[in-house]
Formats: sequence, structure tokens, C-alpha cells
Amino acid sequence: MKSEIKTFFHVSPNGTIWGNDISGGGYDLVLLGQVAPAKIDVDAIEQRLERPDYARVSQSLREVGFSSAVSLLGTYAGQEPDLRGWLRGAETNRDGNLRLQYVAGMALNVSTEGAIYSEMLRYRRFPENLIAASGQRKTALQMAIGR
Repeated sequence: MKSEIKTFFHVSPNGTIWGNDISGGGYDLVLLGQVAPAKIDVDAIEQRLERPDYARVSQSLREVGFSSAVSLLGTYAGQEPDLRGWLRGAETNRDGNLRLQYVAGMALNVSTEGAIYSEMLRYRRFPENLIAASGQRKTALQMAIGR
């Protein structure tokens, strides 16, 4: 897993990782790559989700357990600067290496995703450079993500 994430950050240094923290599982991760650094305006997202033309989006989010933009963005799991210590020693997968193709089979039928995800989250910090929010929304996100 570390090799996969290190490789992702190698090609997408401004990328972010978002987790599936349902029941603390961390089974699925979303790796969101982008060229330029992003800025997420939580207040604007919340306002948009309250609009009638976004009712279906809001309903869809509620159906999968997200009651607000804050609950969705609380799944933030890290950026490269956050996870640098956790990734120390991991190899970047390259065309001439293909390490992942060989080691992936060793994890067949091994269920360590919860432990890996928990370990990764210990390095997570609130992303001041990524998330803009005011008042209670910022406080709620800081509590969900960590300072």
C-alpha cells in the first residue's frame, strides 16, 4: 500500500487521499490527483447543497451516510507532506521495477486494511492549505480530521 501511495504522490504531488471510514474500516481509498493545488470552500459547498437544484445531490450524499459537506470532507486522509514520514522507505513503482505486480499476490486473502488505514491516519493533519471554512464548520472539520 505504501508503495502505491508513494507512486501516486510521485506523479501527482498535489494529490489528496480520502478514505472510507465506515466502521473504521478504511477498505477503500480515493486518490484524487490534480496538477495545481486545490482549495475547497466548505461554506460555498454547504450553501450549494441547500439549494433546490442540488436536492438530488444532497439526497444521494445522505443515502451513503454523508449529512453535510463537513461529514464528507471529514474523510480526508492526507497529502504528501502529511504522509511523508509514513511513506519513508517505501519504493516508488516504475516501469523498470514493476515491484507491485510481484508483491500484490502476497496479500491475497489477507485483511490488514483497517490496521493500515489507522496507521496512515496517525500522520494526518488538518489541511489549512486545502480546506477553507468558517466558524463551526471549520471547528467540526478540525475535530474530525485532527489539527
